[in-house]
Amino acid sequence: GPAGMPLARRVADLAGLYPSLRRPFPDAERRAGLVRMSLAADLGVLHALAGATADPVERECVEWSALCAEEAGLLGEAPLEPLRAGLREALGGLGDTDPDAADRCWAEAREAFARGGISTPQEAVAATWRWRGGAYPRMVQLCGPSGSGKSTFARKLPGVTAYVALDDLRAARGSRSDQRDNADVLREGLDRLDAALAAGGTVVWDATSLTEQQRGLAGAVARRRDALVTQAVVLVDEPELLRRNATREHPVPEPVLASQLHRFSPPYPGQGGRAHRTWYIGAGGTVEDTAGGIRDGNGHGDGNAHGAGTGAGNGDS
Repeated sequence: GPAGMPLARRVADLAGLYPSLRRPFPDAERRAGLVRMSLAADLGVLHALAGATADPVERECVEWSALCAEEAGLLGEAPLEPLRAGLREALGGLGDTDPDAADRCWAEAREAFARGGISTPQEAVAATWRWRGGAYPRMVQLCGPSGSGKSTFARKLPGVTAYVALDDLRAARGSRSDQRDNADVLREGLDRLDAALAAGGTVVWDATSLTEQQRGLAGAVARRRDALVTQAVVLVDEPELLRRNATREHPVPEPVLASQLHRFSPPYPGQGGRAHRTWYIGAGGTVEDTAGGIRDGNGHGDGNAHGAGTGAGNGDS
């Protein structure tokens, strides 16, 4: 709406993430979790919000987390920026000639930093050497309710070599609305995804992928094939979805759409290292915000769509 995608997404990430700071968390994994969380939100703001809304027991968890974040140097503004800027400079023109490879290098450096394997841009350069050549497949994983415009966006992406859509597999069995064989359809889809990634190129995974569990199935296949994973999250408000659903060729029953909206839990940037970067698609069918790319400045995204997102075009179905 009036706020625009970048601001709306950041507010939503703050609102969604701060409760996790009020719960106990294994100290051995805390630094890595905080580094990943910093890709989505300013940790100083996030801890302040968590502390202001916590009860006395929860506040102890928040205060301990804040101490750990401060000790790790993560409470300042844009704590990952020196690492990102240093790596980007070292990669030279790679961000222009092969933005996919540059984004992959940054994502791998970020994760290595989270695990404590590297601490400087020089170490990041050495740790990401193998991904510079771009000799790996790509997966674009669509995320969003039915009718949000996932397929319209994906069909206009350049350079796609394979397209795996669960609705198409259902249609081939007789009806795209028949949910009775969902388990078999999913297995067939994942097998096709695996084969397509093994062949190389860019593969689109077209499914609602509403929850982390659903996204994880295709993500596991992509990890086995060492694929660059881009999550394309389509965010359209409920009134617009209902309007589109009433006029689309294959409408979804309203209770089903309502259930999808209730279950939809968009991924957070940097969430557990499951995706290398995230695109946020608006109602107009174009990338309106990004996170995780090497051009994303302070790490919280700058709305700069690039790579495979360029020229995605418009669409509202």
